[in-house]
Amino acid sequence: MRFQLFGLALLSSYVSLSTATGSLPSSSLRHKRNWSTFTNRTVLNPENPSELEKRDGTKSLERPYALANAFGNSYPYQYADWLDDVVKIASKGVDAIALNIGGSDWQRAQVDLAYQAAQNSGTGIKLFYSFDLTEMPCDLEDLVARVNKYANHPNQFKVNGKIMISSYAGDCLGISGWANLKARTNGYLMPFIWGLEGKFDQWSTLDSWYCWGCAWPQGNYAKNTNDDYYYISQLGTRYATTISMWMYTHLSSKNFYLRGDDWLIVNRWEQLMAMRDTLTFVELVTWNDWGESDYFGPFKGAQPAGTYWAEDFPHTAWYDLSEYYITAFKTGSYPAITKDVIYFWARPHPAGASASGDSLGKPTGWDWTEDSMWAVVFSTSGATVTLKCGGSSNTFVVNAGVTKLKIPLAAGKMTVQMVRNSQTIINYTPDGYTYVTNPVKYNYNAWVGSATATTSSSSSSSSSSTSSTSASTTSTSSTTSTTPTPSPTAGFTYLGCYEDSASRILDQGPFTDSAQTIAKCLTRCSSGGYSYAGLEYGVECFCSKTLKAGAVQKPESECSKPCAGKPDEKCGEGYRMNLYQAVTTSTSSTATSSSTTSSTSTSTSTSASATPTGWTSYGCVAEGTTGSRRALTGPSFSQTNMTPQICKPTSLSFGDQYLTFLFVLPLLLPFSTQCYCGDTLTNNGATGAIISSSNCQSKCGGDANQLCGGSWTLNVYTRGSSSAWTSAGCYVDAATRMLRESSSTLTGLTTEKCIDLCSSGGYTMAATEYGKECYCGSQLYKEGGAGIAATPSTCNVACEGNPSQICGGGWRGNLYIKPGTSLP
Repeated sequence: MRFQLFGLALLSSYVSLSTATGSLPSSSLRHKRNWSTFTNRTVLNPENPSELEKRDGTKSLERPYALANAFGNSYPYQYADWLDDVVKIASKGVDAIALNIGGSDWQRAQVDLAYQAAQNSGTGIKLFYSFDLTEMPCDLEDLVARVNKYANHPNQFKVNGKIMISSYAGDCLGISGWANLKARTNGYLMPFIWGLEGKFDQWSTLDSWYCWGCAWPQGNYAKNTNDDYYYISQLGTRYATTISMWMYTHLSSKNFYLRGDDWLIVNRWEQLMAMRDTLTFVELVTWNDWGESDYFGPFKGAQPAGTYWAEDFPHTAWYDLSEYYITAFKTGSYPAITKDVIYFWARPHPAGASASGDSLGKPTGWDWTEDSMWAVVFSTSGATVTLKCGGSSNTFVVNAGVTKLKIPLAAGKMTVQMVRNSQTIINYTPDGYTYVTNPVKYNYNAWVGSATATTSSSSSSSSSSTSSTSASTTSTSSTTSTTPTPSPTAGFTYLGCYEDSASRILDQGPFTDSAQTIAKCLTRCSSGGYSYAGLEYGVECFCSKTLKAGAVQKPESECSKPCAGKPDEKCGEGYRMNLYQAVTTSTSSTATSSSTTSSTSTSTSTSASATPTGWTSYGCVAEGTTGSRRALTGPSFSQTNMTPQICKPTSLSFGDQYLTFLFVLPLLLPFSTQCYCGDTLTNNGATGAIISSSNCQSKCGGDANQLCGGSWTLNVYTRGSSSAWTSAGCYVDAATRMLRESSSTLTGLTTEKCIDLCSSGGYTMAATEYGKECYCGSQLYKEGGAGIAATPSTCNVACEGNPSQICGGGWRGNLYIKPGTSLP
C-alpha cells in the first residue's frame, strides 16, 4: 500500500498485484534501487510564496493529506482482510489509499473488494488507482475504463472535484497519452515517471509528480532533503514526496539494503514538517510490501516467491508512532503527548556477519548500517529510560517530549524500561526477537516493537534489539495557544515580524527543531557567530551575518505561530519571521523635555564555533560503533575549563591533523570537558561523515557560549592540506557518481573547503560541482557516463564562497587528487 500526504493525507494502499496464483513472483517489485538518479542539482526556487502560506482547507489542495500506499501482496485477500486493513489505515489519520495495481485479471476483483470495504468501514477513507505501468500494458482504453468505473463511488479520492490518478512509471503513455487520460476521466494526475528531470515544463498536463525514492537515502549517509529541494526547484507546489522506514530485499534478481539508520522514520517526518507549506501530497510507502521490507501493516497476504525475511518481523509499531506526526502534519502543530511509549527496533545480526547457509551473499549496502538498537521515547514528563540488548545496556535521562536514543547491539534479547519517581512504568522484553552473531541466512530487515506505560507495568506490541551506546537525543513537544509579542532576549534585540520568501532574508537554515524555542534559536545563531536570528513556522530557525536588502516588516499579527517547544512564545508563520539582531556594546542617551534616559547593552554572542587559528571547521561527526568507539585514537585529555583555545595548542604539539571536542558524560556533567586528536576519523566503526549540527550542542566547560560536541558526537576541526593537492581537470559526472564515498552541500563552498573536507575524511580525491556541492572518494568510477574527462569550458559555475574559483557545473565536476594518487 502506498501512503501519501498532502499537507497530510495518507494515500496509501498499494494493491500492486502481479501474475501470481499463490505467492507473488519476485518480478512484481522492481526499479526502486535506481534512485541515485534523483540527486540534488539545483537551488530551491518555488513559485509565489503567497500561494503557499495557508493550508486551512479553504481549497481542497490547500489541506494537508496523508496518503497510504498498499503494495500488491493481496492475492489471497478476502473482503474481511480489506476491511481490516482499511480500518487500521484510517485509524491513524490517513485520508486516502493508493491501490497500486498491475495487469492481472484477478486484481480487478480485489479492487472491487477494496472499494466495498472502504464504503462499509464507516471511516470515510478514500481510494484511488495507482497503475504500475512496469507490470501492465500502457493500454489507454483500459486505464480510462478502470478509472471511470469508480468515478462516482462515494469513496473515490478527488482533488478539487477531479479523480486522483497516480502511477509507478508511465513514460510509455507519453505526454499526449496522459493528456488524453486526464480529459476522458476528469482526472487529477500525480504519476511517478523517472527521467523527467529538467523537462517537467513539457509535462504541464501533470497536476503533480511524486518522488518514490525520496523516502530513503541513496548512499551511506543520513536521509536529507537535497533531492526534495532539487525537485521543488523544478516543480514548485506540484511536487509530492514520500516517507518510509526501511528498505531491504534479498533475491537473486535484486539483493540490496538502503540505509535505515539515524531514526529514519522520525527524522523524515521532521523533514516533512519543515517542508509542509511547499508540498502537495506526502505518501507513506508502503502498507504491505513485505518483499522489500517497507511495510507499515501487519504481515498477511502473499509474499514474493523466495521471501522469508518479513514474517515474524513486525513493523506496525512504526505506524503507531507515525500517528503523532500525521496529526502534526495535518494540523501544523505537534499534539500534546498524553501517554508514555518507547518505540524500538533493530536488525537480527551484525552487519558484517557471514551467514552459514546463504549462498546469495550479502546485499549491496550491507556496510551502510551500524549495529545499533534504535529507540524513540514519547514521554509525558521527565523520566529515566534504560535500553538493553544482551550484555549491552545504557540508562538515559529524558525530558517531556520525544527523545531519540540508541545503544550498540550485543547477543541476546532486547529490553526497554522507564522509571519515573522511583516507579517502574515500562519493563518489556519481547519474546519474538533475539540478536545472534552467527546467522544461517542474511536478514537486514528490522524487528520493531513498542511498550506503553501503565501504572505498574507496561503493555507492548513488539520490539527490537538494544545495545549500549549513548544516543543523540531530540526533544519534541508542542501544543497550541495564543502567544504574546516576543520580548528582547539577552544578547539580542527583537526587530519585529518580517516577510520571508523562498530566496530567504537570512541565508543559513532552516534548522528544524520539533521543540523549537526563541532561546534555542538565538543560542544556535550566536554560537555560529551570526548577527541575525529568525524563527518561522513554529519549528524553524534561520541565521545570517547580514539581513537581505529590502526585507519588509509586517504586522505582528502575521507572526502568530506558537513555538513548538514553548507555546507561549511566537515563532513566525509560513514565510513570516520573528527577527532578532545581536546587540553590540553601546551607550545611548535620549533627551525628552527635562528628563534623560540612558541605556547600556552588551553583546553576549560569543561564537561557539570560534575556529582556532590555522584550523578549519569540519563539522559534527558521530563516534564509532565498535571497540572503544573512538573515531580519533591519538592523544586525548580532559579538563574542566575546556575550550577550543585550550585544546588547540595540545593538538598542535602532537602534530596531528584533527582537533576535536567530545562530551561523553551527558548524564553526569553539564559541560563538555574532553579533547581528542588523531590523523583519521574512521576508527572503531566511525564513518567520518558529517551529521546534523543539532547532534553537537553541548556547551564547552570553559565557555558556555561555545559548543564542544555532544553525546558520542564530535565537533571536528582540521588543519587543511589543500595546497598539496593538484587539479585533474573538468570531468563528467552522472547519477551513478564518479566519487561515491561522501557528498556534502556546503554554503560558501571553495576549492579549499572541499579538498580539506575530503582530506579530513581520509579520501584521496575531491570534486566540486554546481557551485556548492562537494564529493569525496578514493576511487574514480566510470559507470553511466561518469568519470570521463570533459571540455574545461563545461565546468563554468563559480564557487559560492569564492567567485574567482570554478566549482564544476551541471553534471560537471572539477576533480582534485592527493599527492601520490593516480587516475585510472
